[in-house]
Amino acid sequence: MTPRDNEQASWPLDQAVSRNLFPPMLGLAGIGLLAFAVWAFGLSNTPLGAEFLQCSAINDDHARLVCYDNLNSPRQPAKGALGPLPPHLP
Repeated sequence: MTPRDNEQASWPLDQAVSRNLFPPMLGLAGIGLLAFAVWAFGLSNTPLGAEFLQCSAINDDHARLVCYDNLNSPRQPAKGALGPLPPHLP
């Protein structure tokens, strides 16, 4: 047993639990901060509301669906990211 082990063994239970919970809580806070930054700076590659409004203004059903399909077209993945797998053809 090291002197540090003896020191930790003498801690009250609530202090020991709080020291064990600090790293996971810090990690969750970091993940939350990262998610907020992605949301706030618009780093996700999704169509904007104005683009949806343009499609919704089209009266012809077929043309409106084509507009929505164009908004949802596959995009090139980020550099270094894994792209979607090609469909399996029998």
